[in-house]
Amino acid sequence: MSAPRPRRDRGFVLVNALVLVAALAGIAALLLARAEGARQRATETQTAAQVTLYLDAVEALAISLLTAPNPGQGADHLGQAWAQADINVPLDRGRVAGDLTDLQGRFNINWLADPSDIWARAGFEALLQRLGLSPVLADAVAGFVSPDGPGNAPAYARQRPPIAPVGGPVLMPSQLLALPDLSRRDMDRLAPFIATLPGDSTLNVNTAPQEVLQSLLPGLSAAQSGRLMQARAQEPFGSVQGFIETLADFGGAGLVPEEVETRLGISSIWFAARIEAQLGDHLRHRRTVFERRPLPAGVRVAYRLRQSP
Repeated sequence: MSAPRPRRDRGFVLVNALVLVAALAGIAALLLARAEGARQRATETQTAAQVTLYLDAVEALAISLLTAPNPGQGADHLGQAWAQADINVPLDRGRVAGDLTDLQGRFNINWLADPSDIWARAGFEALLQRLGLSPVLADAVAGFVSPDGPGNAPAYARQRPPIAPVGGPVLMPSQLLALPDLSRRDMDRLAPFIATLPGDSTLNVNTAPQEVLQSLLPGLSAAQSGRLMQARAQEPFGSVQGFIETLADFGGAGLVPEEVETRLGISSIWFAARIEAQLGDHLRHRRTVFERRPLPAGVRVAYRLRQSP
């Protein structure tokens, strides 16, 4: 019969056992933490993917609205389904919202890329004045989009980070925020009235706001433009000539010279959707620009921008 183990040996074994248990408990806690982290990451990934699907669904709805019934044919106006689509749908733990805008109802900044386009330059100056913005911005924006770029390159170099503008047409209005003379507040005031489209795009007189029409048609009074808005709300213009004739009926004969008539239209190719989707704590904003051509080409996404709230 073996002698009983000394008390000191039994204490040493107990300490080792406790150390082993503590180590195993630490490993278990680490594994559980990693598992929880992986679960949270998987949930985050799944939620982000679901929010993206919500954004895509509104895009698909916008395309269907722009496709029916005859894309690129006839007049586009504010009484149509695409213009009245104000999407705001509550969802489980979130919502999705969006709307569509005719970009050809706005002043096209890229018209200013042509220094000889006197009509566009005068119209932009008038728009700035109407919006209460500094006339200095006319020179700044025109220089920014001119083929040779702005003449005040040192002002851009002093920005943080420095900027070296190359000139030429811009793809999106947010690029104008690089202008040293344009504050975020001024941009917010200007943004609803401008677009950045190909230089040959026309202005849709059926969707242009009163401020844009008055700016681009010198001599058009507030009373005349107000009557125009009322007239087109009752019956959209079926042709540019019909717009000119209606304008003449309101005392505006001769306000649309022949060279300006070719810059106007009643239908549009370029549209934009503002989309917002929320699921739980995930909130995303997207701006999608669509190009719509007659069938069989139809509507395509020109580009998408992920935007901050």
